[in-house]
Amino acid sequence: MKILKAKLSTANTEIFQISDLAIANHGFVLEDILNGADMINPIEVHQCTNEGTMGALGKEYKKNLLKVVKGSQRVTTAIKLGYTHIEGYYV
Repeated sequence: MKILKAKLSTANTEIFQISDLAIANHGFVLEDILNGADMINPIEVHQCTNEGTMGALGKEYKKNLLKVVKGSQRVTTAIKLGYTHIEGYYV
């Protein structure tokens, strides 16, 4: 388990498995972290309940989806560097 930890952690941070996170597939990375700098702040994650919600064509939304609200570039950078987990907190 390879964890990307934040430099400024708070008491309510948790470790999230990157494969469980839903992020925007934009392909942007943070060059400073790629070049060896620390991740300053943890990512912000929202757990969607989606109880009884239907999407397009009557397809149900995934329940308990973990959406990255702030920090998707940190997640894509962590993936590129081979990390499996990242530090964050629920919002």
